[in-house]
Amino acid sequence: MFFQKKISALGWMLFSAFCFALMGAFTHSLKETFDWRITGFARAFINFIFVVGLAFVTKKPLIFKSAPSTLWWRSVIGSISILCTFYVFANLPLAEATSLTNLVPIWMALIIAFYGNQSVPRSVLISILCGIAGVYFIQQPHFDEGNIAIVVGIFQALFAAIAVYNLHRIKNIHPTTIVAHFTGVASIITFIVLIPALPHLLDGSKYTWPVIGELFGIGLTGTAAQLAMTRAYMLGNPAQNSTVGLAQVAFATVFDVVVWNRSFSLETIVGILLITVPTTFFVARIQLRNRAQSV
Repeated sequence: MFFQKKISALGWMLFSAFCFALMGAFTHSLKETFDWRITGFARAFINFIFVVGLAFVTKKPLIFKSAPSTLWWRSVIGSISILCTFYVFANLPLAEATSLTNLVPIWMALIIAFYGNQSVPRSVLISILCGIAGVYFIQQPHFDEGNIAIVVGIFQALFAAIAVYNLHRIKNIHPTTIVAHFTGVASIITFIVLIPALPHLLDGSKYTWPVIGELFGIGLTGTAAQLAMTRAYMLGNPAQNSTVGLAQVAFATVFDVVVWNRSFSLETIVGILLITVPTTFFVARIQLRNRAQSV
């Protein structure tokens, strides 16, 4: 049962990484149409509508007033992370933006070490180093340019690590309930930030059918990614999950090539291998142990 849970967590995390990468692709394609605050609000609010509908269909409870402090921390910090994410996607190419916003493992390792709740296995630390090296090789972010989006991307990863660490501490609440609370809080926070950009939101000429489809795509993929990530962090080790989540960078690079016709360099290929090998290692190791235990 232990290893089945681990395998399940890895599977949920890989699916979440793909959905987040697809959400980033939708967001990147809309950057010339909408202010980043609008796409951030659309992600939170459409996500909220979807997940509340899912909660009603599956008869899962919605809690706000009686929500534990851990859930409030997860929702508020996660909302700040959303704002940072959409700012970065609006100001950097997709693969580079995804690379920066997926520096979660290094922050996660530091958070775990700081709280002292559990030790970080050597294999996880090695995988984190491989993942970070892969992020560098894929886009080699230009930290010397002083681009504010780069700094925002680094801090987004910190906020995301804090948020998902709190997810791992929530054990008795269903993922649908958690995501409903998070997206409800995020809808309020992102709308407050959106207020100066309301004229752009109300400009009806921008709402063509392809644009509407992409906005709903952001909400739908965001919902699927959030539910899958929540399930993964509730089931598995946060350091391992955050490392597996780096597969999002590889997915985003593929979208860059397929959708925006960007070419692969040798560095990009090396980066993808460095990011995907740790994921393969975790899955293979767990399957081997599971098989050995069942013999």
